[in-house]
Amino acid sequence: MDSEHGPDRRIDIAWTDPSVLYAAHEQMTSIDLFRAVCDGKVPIEPCMALLGAKLTAVEPGEVTMTLDPAEHHYDHSGTVQAGILAALTDTAAGYAIHTKAALGIRCATLELQVSLLEPITIRSGRISCVGRAISIGARTATAEAHIFDSAGRLCTTMSTSFIVLLPAGG
Repeated sequence: MDSEHGPDRRIDIAWTDPSVLYAAHEQMTSIDLFRAVCDGKVPIEPCMALLGAKLTAVEPGEVTMTLDPAEHHYDHSGTVQAGILAALTDTAAGYAIHTKAALGIRCATLELQVSLLEPITIRSGRISCVGRAISIGARTATAEAHIFDSAGRLCTTMSTSFIVLLPAGG
């Protein structure tokens, strides 16, 4: 469909039934699950598929995700929308925490603080988001994430705390 402003742009988005991911998470530790996602053996969560993010490295307490900025990520000012960057950093930080958590332990975002230091656009090239677990306690966990452009320039920082959710009956 074309609008009065010219031809509409389109993208196709595909994701796998998230129950595949959930079932795998019941059987594997989080670090093994995220390594399987990184290797393409288990699908990434639908939200990250929607954004086009990829999980590219997984180590205990640290993960790296990438995203190729595109027009469909832009806000009204012609830069990647802050909520997209918040979602990417929140996911990377949460994954980093989960890589150090025991089987059955889940964490949920309690609060996050995102600082946009440099605008991100298509010209930024592929961005890398590195999430790092800082501390994991009995009730809360803390983490941080940083987004770098393709030249290695720091563009976004994020700090967060998560609530630790014990398994049912645990």
